[in-house]
Amino acid sequence: MKGYIATEWCFVSGRAKCLLSTRVSKTFYCLFAVILVLVAIGGCADPQSPHEGKPFSRFNVYFNNDDFANRSMVCDAVFAVSRSSPSTTNGAAAALEALFKGPTAEERSQGYRSYFSVRTAGLLKRLKIKAGIAYIDLHDRRQELTGATSSCGSAEFFTQIQRTLEQFPTIERILFAIEGQPRVFYDWMDFECDQTNDNCDPTPFMKW
Repeated sequence: MKGYIATEWCFVSGRAKCLLSTRVSKTFYCLFAVILVLVAIGGCADPQSPHEGKPFSRFNVYFNNDDFANRSMVCDAVFAVSRSSPSTTNGAAAALEALFKGPTAEERSQGYRSYFSVRTAGLLKRLKIKAGIAYIDLHDRRQELTGATSSCGSAEFFTQIQRTLEQFPTIERILFAIEGQPRVFYDWMDFECDQTNDNCDPTPFMKW
């Protein structure tokens, strides 16, 4: 009969059969069916990964790890861990930002170590690459990197950055500044201003 749904069912313990006729709105029935289909589809869908459906870049960052080195406290022996980020025109900057966040808790439990951590996550102020030179301008976080100026600490600091940037073939040299001032950085590291750091010339950091 039009406008009705008939359901026939039997009692398991008896012989009687009854025919149940229930008046159901066609509109309600169709809506209910659509909801069931949507719920089924949603339940089967896989959760999205952070970069699913979006272009992303994969790169390495480098940290010290005494478990992998030939002997403990090898200052310039660094090892790669993988990172990824949404694709950007400046992959080197993304790599430095990831490096400056330091090893994850799981990586630290595996022996990776660095002076970089969540406290230095915003260390990078800006990065410019010109004529093969990476100009790294840092925020002033010296109070959070006190150990990085020792002989071994500075070796770890520079090696982790150098190896991380070596994967980008356009970079041949690296120069540093703090708040646009190279002399402040190299004085902090107890380095002389000489030809190796362009005599601490601030001009490239001023003309951004």
